[in-house]
Parts: sequence; C-alpha cells; structure tokens
Amino acid sequence: MPIFMRYMSRLFAARFAVILAGLAGLVLLLDVMAESSAIIAGADGAAGLWRYGWLRLPLIVSRLIPFSVLIAALLTLISLSRHHELVVMAGAGVSQLKLIAAFLPLAAVIAGAHFWIDDRLAPASMTALDAWEESGYSSARPAAGGGGEVMWVRAGTDIIRLRRDGLGDERLGALSIFRRDGEGNLIERLDAAAAANEDGAWTLYDVRRFDVAANSYTSAARIAWAGSLLPSQISTLSSHPKMLSFSAVWRFVANPGYGSRPLYVYEIWLNRKLAVPFASLLMILLAVPLTQRFQRHGGAGATLALGIAIGFCFFVFDGFTLAVGEAGLLPPWIAAWAPTLAFAGIGAAIGFHGERH
Repeated sequence: MPIFMRYMSRLFAARFAVILAGLAGLVLLLDVMAESSAIIAGADGAAGLWRYGWLRLPLIVSRLIPFSVLIAALLTLISLSRHHELVVMAGAGVSQLKLIAAFLPLAAVIAGAHFWIDDRLAPASMTALDAWEESGYSSARPAAGGGGEVMWVRAGTDIIRLRRDGLGDERLGALSIFRRDGEGNLIERLDAAAAANEDGAWTLYDVRRFDVAANSYTSAARIAWAGSLLPSQISTLSSHPKMLSFSAVWRFVANPGYGSRPLYVYEIWLNRKLAVPFASLLMILLAVPLTQRFQRHGGAGATLALGIAIGFCFFVFDGFTLAVGEAGLLPPWIAAWAPTLAFAGIGAAIGFHGERH
C-alpha cells in the first residue's frame, strides 16, 4: 500500500501542479488585462501590472485549488483506466475506498497549504490591494471609498462612530460614542477629537458630552473612557471577515460585543475558513466514483465534462449559501458547511451506486 500511495501521489501531484499553474496564469492574465488601462495610468505605470498581479495571485490560487484537485484527480484516474491499470488494481483487491485513501496523503497536504494561503497570504494581499486602490493607483479612477468614510462599531453596549482615516495602532481620530444602558436606552453621547489607549485605558481628548437625563452639554480637555474597545481589533474593525485571518475572526466571535458587522457574519466566515480546506478532500471523493462510471460506460470526455459540471455547481452553490447566510437567512454553520456536506453526500451516493452495480 505505501508503494501504491507513492505511485498515485506522484501521478496526481504532477497533474495538479500543471493544472493549477495553467488555470491561475490564465485567470490572472484576464484579471490584469481587465484592469490594465487603469493601472498603467497610475503613478507606477506598467510596473503596476506586476504589482497588481502579485497581490491578486494568492486569492486566485485559493479559489482554484479545489477545482484543480478535481480535474487533476479525474485526469489521473482516466489515464490509469485507459492503460488498464485500474483493472489490475481492482484485481489486486483495491476498492474505491482504498483508491480514495491513496489520494488522501497528498490531498491532506494540499488542504493544509490551502488553509495557510486562505488564512495568511490571501487576507494580507487583499488588504494591501485595497490600500493601494484607496490611494488611487489610477489618476483616471477615484480612490475607493474615500478617506473620510464613516463606520459604525459595537463595543459592548456602546455604539461608536469612527472615520476610517482616523484608525491607527491604539489611537483613534475624531469619534462619537453613544453610551447605552443594559436595555439599549441612550444614556449619553461623547464627541471627541481623538482617543488614545495608554496602559490598557482609553483617554478621550477635546470632549463634548451630552447627558440625556440632564439634557445638558459639558466640555472637557480630556476624560477617561471605560470603553471595552480592544486595541488589538482597531486595525481590523473596518475589514470584511474574508480579509482577516482565522485568529482575527475568532476574536470577534469570542467577543460578541465587538465588530462593525453582525455577529453571525463573523461566525459564517469562521466556519468557512474551516470548511474551505475540506473542499479539496471532497473533490477526491467525487472524482473516484465518477471514474468508475467511465470504466463501465466509456467516454472519458463525457466523464471529465460531468466532473467539471459538478465542480462548477459546487462553487455556485457555495457562493449562493454564503450570500444567503450573510443576509441572515441561514444559520452560520449551514451557510459555511452545506455545500461541502451536500456534495460529499452526492459523492458517497455515486460511489455506493457504483459498488452495487
């Protein structure tokens, strides 16, 4: 079995590398071409095309890994079947489960690499790309969002209004704090020119305070604020969860009073970051029984086309459940895991049907 696994892994790895490189290169080329006029018009000129491609590459690779696994596994098995190697394997007692197991070691390595890319490289590249776009990499294209865009954040029972251009490490620009009681009623409003976190405590500067009960305003040069806003989360407050690492999303989920988005959005992306690597393992589960169909009924092209169609449907369904989940219409774990579980069931059903016939 170890020799068999090494043989299968070598064949599978070669096809996977070629397919992933080819697909990523094609998608990246089309992406760069679509943005080329805007990028070249910017300060970086033609050199900006390389920078844009480099920053887009991790996200493109992350999205293409499961599809590349599926195509590589199908091509590997179809090639073995054409040379009657699968017949020999079956005669030697290699069942569908053993065939799937032969792919698992390398598939697990790919899944681990996929998690790392999705958790580390892709968020960092998306953040850098957004910062570049917001700086206006093209004179013909306005800066995305504008530097003075306002954002709203929850911190415990407080609601905070911030300006994106005022976010910094343990410092905030102009902000307004709406303090509420346990029932959600407004107690007071604090308008400050700036805020700083010193030794774990927040200090507000040039503060104008409105007391709701007294219906009066007061002013102060500086006051202490016992707010529960975490300094470690300041730089990620305005970011979409897809642009954050697993640990950063986990901090928002573990502290449900924080964030610029509803808690269920962070829960969806926390589950999704766990579910994404399993997509590669799922593709192996789909490829093996589909190849058994080719052995019985012939038609490598039809089998490959069916596999591509199933993979395409998976990604469409995945995008649909994610969008519906972010709209609050599905529980977070269903929005993140439903595509993987559903298509794993399809793969198991195809395999069971093949074993019976």
